Amino acid sequence: LETEAIRKNASPFCNKVGEAVGQSILTAIDDGTIANKWGSCNVDDEGQPTQRTVLIENGILKNYLSDRIGARQVGVAQSGSARRESYKFSPVSRMRNTFIAPGPNSMDEMIGSIEFGLYAKKMGGGSVNPGTGEFNFAVQEGYAIRNGKLAEPVRGATLIGKGHEVLPKISMIADDLELAAGMCGAASGWVPTTVGQPTLKIDSILVGGR
Repeated sequence: LETEAIRKNASPFCNKVGEAVGQSILTAIDDGTIANKWGSCNVDDEGQPTQRTVLIENGILKNYLSDRIGARQVGVAQSGSARRESYKFSPVSRMRNTFIAPGPNSMDEMIGSIEFGLYAKKMGGGSVNPGTGEFNFAVQEGYAIRNGKLAEPVRGATLIGKGHEVLPKISMIADDLELAAGMCGAASGWVPTTVGQPTLKIDSILVGGR
């Protein structure tokens, strides 16, 4: 969702502004104004005031993260998202504090609605291809869900899919949003960021492993 990828036609979200990319329960935000978070700043590295950017609202793609060049080429307003590690790099559009907004559901409601599934309590390492949306992530701690209740622990599970294909399958979102600090590496070096999400119910996803 960064113009650095959009302007190069290297994202599955190209030319999707105004279109549904998820169910109406889904809202995703990138907010550089949250106090004391790693991705926050007063101005970006092009001198543009930072702001709160709603990327997806009620399932509709609303905006991209943009720098000066990307905003001009893609035809969107600057979002104050131009970032770089140091003067050695040219600033490009980057994430700041990015998260899925809390929803109206509870964990008990989610678990109770599932006949057979996987509860991924803690995620491990993985990889993403931003150009295609393909990802794979290990489940560090997981449990089977059977008949609406948590059951035996599982190991060796891996979640596999494409981000733009999984988003429409998010059918329930809990009210337990948590944020975590990290670092993001890209063309303009490593920058501090914050990411987070509430607990999500995904109706179907490919699970690898035994």
